Amino acid sequence: MSKPAGLQSLLALIFFNRLSLVIFYSFWFLIGLLVLRKSQNALEAVRYVKAHSASVSLDSLEGSTEFRQLLEEDFPRPPAFFLLNQYALNMTDNFLCNTATLAGAHERFVFVTLDEVARKRIRSRWPRIRVFHWPTPSLYKPFSFAEGAYQTIYLLRSNLALALIKKGKSFWMMQQDTFWRKNIFDLNYEDNMSYDAIFDQLGNGDNSLRKEWVNGANWFIRANNETQFFFEKLSEKLAHWYTPDVGVMIHQCNTWDKPTCAFIPYNVTYSWEWMFSDQSNPPYLLQLDCETNGGTKLMQLGRYGFHFVNPDGTCNNEKISSAKSRMENGTVEVQISKNLPSWGRLQFKLYWYITEYLLWIPVLGEYLRPYLALAGFILMITI
Repeated sequence: MSKPAGLQSLLALIFFNRLSLVIFYSFWFLIGLLVLRKSQNALEAVRYVKAHSASVSLDSLEGSTEFRQLLEEDFPRPPAFFLLNQYALNMTDNFLCNTATLAGAHERFVFVTLDEVARKRIRSRWPRIRVFHWPTPSLYKPFSFAEGAYQTIYLLRSNLALALIKKGKSFWMMQQDTFWRKNIFDLNYEDNMSYDAIFDQLGNGDNSLRKEWVNGANWFIRANNETQFFFEKLSEKLAHWYTPDVGVMIHQCNTWDKPTCAFIPYNVTYSWEWMFSDQSNPPYLLQLDCETNGGTKLMQLGRYGFHFVNPDGTCNNEKISSAKSRMENGTVEVQISKNLPSWGRLQFKLYWYITEYLLWIPVLGEYLRPYLALAGFILMITI
């Protein structure tokens, strides 16, 4: 005998109500687990930085023979510093193949090698590149975004910046997960005295709510009292807070009168988001991060046509020329990745969506603008 229609409706209603409650409580249980996991990771990261901060401290840099020898180097123009351990060597080779095609670029580079493997490889493979060897056992292993070692390497970068500024040395800080279509040094940003520091910026164009938020991959600093204070405070916060260095930079640039911060236009430097736009106005420099998709970052870049090292270790200049042409023609192929986004890109797209929504809220968004990025590590509960 079939059940009356009214009873069936009641049972269905009870079922869906219970299912809704199960989904609701499961969702918040999952969020709770992610929050607990993030809290544990945050505490471990801060402990890691505190345990190893002496090896990357300002005092250790300033008191070292290696740093004194670095200052004795002849730099007609401000040098550009890159940091790496042995696990970034393949990406570094790829980057140096790319930039070897640009006149005068390598003469500006200084590679800060954090282990002996990296030092020997750069010395043998690229003998004309200057090396500042700073062996740092806490940075010998691979590490990921928001981990303790990740924070430690940016504390080292900040203290190195501070040490250079105190000696009156202006400089660039750069990252090698970047494709150079043209030479940014040709634009002579160092000669513009209207600012004390100029940074690349986040966002996806001049209408982005993240415009004039520091991206942190490529920036120039002029040595003076204002920038010295800027990096003193940055290093102090990185040594004790669980926060991204760019979050601190964003806060200080947006709330301090000095130093004067400026931002490199999007048609000169752009993040990975350019590849997923209409690909107009190709930048000089394209940062190629957030893309792993189950393999190494370099494997993913190879799918886009940005892998330039032959199996025998030589540089493939034809591929470099082809990559430049595809950027200029707006034909960088990313269709597969649009349909199957990597976990890294999926997470960052989600967090950028949430960030832009918060910044969009009238009044509140403007209030949050200088402070929101400070909580970047904490808010990214899936990382």
